[in-house]
Amino acid sequence: MRFVHRSGGIVVSRKSARALARAAGVLGAVLCAACAADPEAPPPEISVGTVDGTDAVLALVRGEGAVTLYVCGGVSSYATMTRWFEGTEDPSGAFSLESDGWTATADPDGESGRLRTPEGAELAFRARPAALDRIEGLYAAVDGGCRTGAVVFTPDDAEAPALQGTWCGAGDLYAQVTPIRPLSVLDRRGIEVQVELSGARKKLLVTPLVRP
Repeated sequence: MRFVHRSGGIVVSRKSARALARAAGVLGAVLCAACAADPEAPPPEISVGTVDGTDAVLALVRGEGAVTLYVCGGVSSYATMTRWFEGTEDPSGAFSLESDGWTATADPDGESGRLRTPEGAELAFRARPAALDRIEGLYAAVDGGCRTGAVVFTPDDAEAPALQGTWCGAGDLYAQVTPIRPLSVLDRRGIEVQVELSGARKKLLVTPLVRP
């Protein structure tokens, strides 16, 4: 299978597209397992998107009035733009969240909004519902005292999904993560990724974030 590196993510070749449908069934099992403890809980709303004028991508997980937003920078911005936002949203889907001097504000539909930097610059973002049959969504793992995040999304000019993720550690350390296997290879555990740290390669398992 052939991989194509693009903007810090890995795009799977068209040959693996058929395998994604099989992976979707596994992801569905993961989601159902997460809901088993509360069969009455509605399924979460998961969205993926981009930040205009940057190489950053984002993912939103919303449910029962709570929201988690993860912004993941690309090759040029993973050390400066990557951050987590958590809080609540109003019934319209609008929210205003803060993280280390940054503010994320969503419009009433919840699928567009703005990021405001500590310096006052505003960056528009746009999101759309994740295609769960193509394993799109937000994945995470806790390592080094920090939460590593990964966004799986399908670029506008691609037919198969890509992963863009950032590892973080104490002391404001950041590094990009890449999948170890094709994104069509997803089991009940999640997605295996790796990160280069001081010349050493470290492996992590990121799992779907299905509750905000």
